[in-house]
Amino acid sequence: MRNGMGLRAVLAVGLALAVSGCFNAFNVLDSNFKSKGRSLAVLAGVPEEANVAVAALVADELRKQSRYQIVPHAQVAQAVKPYPQLIKGPYRSAYFAIDVDWGLTDKQKLTALQRALGVDYLYVIWAPTAVSYGGSGANLQLVGQLFEFPGAKEVGHGAFQLLVQKDNTTYLKQGAEKVARQLAEETGMLKR
Repeated sequence: MRNGMGLRAVLAVGLALAVSGCFNAFNVLDSNFKSKGRSLAVLAGVPEEANVAVAALVADELRKQSRYQIVPHAQVAQAVKPYPQLIKGPYRSAYFAIDVDWGLTDKQKLTALQRALGVDYLYVIWAPTAVSYGGSGANLQLVGQLFEFPGAKEVGHGAFQLLVQKDNTTYLKQGAEKVARQLAEETGMLKR
């Protein structure tokens, strides 16, 4: 009985973390970072519906919460053909968990995408795997990186997970709000 209660407690904590989207979505790499530009586009790094939805939600939240000039997701889709497209991301493998290696991102492709969009920053989110729990939802596992241009200099990154449910986008939206807030706070661009 004691083991069953312990297991339930662990599962409850795990579910609470997943539901709340508890994660460290973004950390700046240089604590002295000061934003030099204002324009930013959010891109999905994997051409999957859930990844595109998260990128669009994060872009909307950054528009609300930050002083960045966010390129609307529809404009991203017009400027980048085709969109979404696969961008080699910062991971070696992604099955039940993501094996992160921040140096693997295809910076040449990001530079080409940045030129098409004409922005100062690209925030790319990859959702290469999801762990399903029954037929009603999944934990979407993501990694994100912010790059400054010219030069495709990595400003910051993070890994996190979001709960995705079939007929309820509440947790997904709450997670996108947290991602946007952390990015805006860490880069000194949070609206006051």
